Amino acid sequence: MSQKKVYTLSSLTQSIQNVINTQCSKVVWIKAEIVKLNYYPKSGHSYPTLVEKKNGKVIAELKGNIWAEQFQMINQKFKTVLKEELRDDMTVVIQGSVNYHPVHGLAINITDIDPEYTLGELAREKAETISRLKEANIFDANRRQSLATLPKTIAIISVETSKGYGDFMDVIKKNPWKYKFHFLLFPAILQGERAVATINQQLEKIRIHAEVFDAVAIIRGGGGEIGLSCFDSFVLAEKIATFPIPVLTGIGHSTNETVTELVSYQSFITPTKIAEFLLQKFHDFALPLKEGEEKLKNGVNWMFKTRKTNLRETARLFSSLTSRATDNSRSSLQQIIFRLMNLSTQNFRNQRNLLLQSQQCIISAARMPVEIEKKNLKFTEEKIRMLSPENILKRGYSITRQNGKLIKAADELQPDLLLETQLYSGTVSSRIEQLKKP
Repeated sequence: MSQKKVYTLSSLTQSIQNVINTQCSKVVWIKAEIVKLNYYPKSGHSYPTLVEKKNGKVIAELKGNIWAEQFQMINQKFKTVLKEELRDDMTVVIQGSVNYHPVHGLAINITDIDPEYTLGELAREKAETISRLKEANIFDANRRQSLATLPKTIAIISVETSKGYGDFMDVIKKNPWKYKFHFLLFPAILQGERAVATINQQLEKIRIHAEVFDAVAIIRGGGGEIGLSCFDSFVLAEKIATFPIPVLTGIGHSTNETVTELVSYQSFITPTKIAEFLLQKFHDFALPLKEGEEKLKNGVNWMFKTRKTNLRETARLFSSLTSRATDNSRSSLQQIIFRLMNLSTQNFRNQRNLLLQSQQCIISAARMPVEIEKKNLKFTEEKIRMLSPENILKRGYSITRQNGKLIKAADELQPDLLLETQLYSGTVSSRIEQLKKP
């Protein structure tokens, strides 16, 4: 019996290493998705998990190695071209070679990553998001919302310690016109892979109390232009597009607008511009009001001044005429004044009489339908009284009952029972001697 040949594990892995590193050491370009970057700041190395997906399912997976020197170079290229750091969930084209290590296993040693391809992928994803929003007919939905004339109560989604939030609050609180606002901060992460989830969570909290707020302000600043691709997410853009109150965005960048900004009610380059916009809304309302107040004040002052001047002029002329007049003139003037007073008194009396006559006419007109209805009611009462059983009996009629039952016809009678006849005065009991039916 032949003896089995047994290899050590290290010799097997060494053989694998020799084959792979010899046959697969060629440097190639590979398209993959970075699921997890696995960057370690202390060492500066990164060990990304690379996958390929088809219809949402992973069909290939491999580990990558990016040593510290290469990682710094690659990350800087991404910052320059994409305005974005290398991160999770990013589709890339990498340059590297397959390497096998007896302990660490199979991996790709990554020496370069082309940011231009990733830039194209991000642009494609952005265009796809816009297309989906338009197909759903919600791209302009938030812009169709109505912003209050005086938006006083604002929900803010931001980081409390961010420079953008601080700048926004400084402009609002230090406005020279002392306009007052009410703000409530909903803290969220505003860049990177966690931004979409945290912003959506805070938007949902605001939605529950949407009737309290006039608008939502998404404020980001102080972080440069890195990490903005989250604002091209369909999930976030859809949430903002369909939000029930206006959403104002100021995420602090000067490049092409993100999808989030495109679907918001209004976007601004910086958080400070949002603050200036809100102050301008108050200005647009307050200035015409102040101008109207000033016009009214000036008009009243002019009217009083004019009337006062006319009154003084009249008094001066009257005083002058009086001082020049002779005794006869004074007497004539007094007679004229007396007659004018009598005429005024007579006119007042005439007007008073007309008023009294009108009063009497109104009272008479109001009483007439009441009197007519009273007469109609009295006539109806009389008819009812005449038709009462008592009055009918009084005219010679009678009411006949048998066994308590009112008799209306002869065939209702029972010959063996007594009859009771009610007259106007008294009742009569009788027996039937003879019955004639019709």
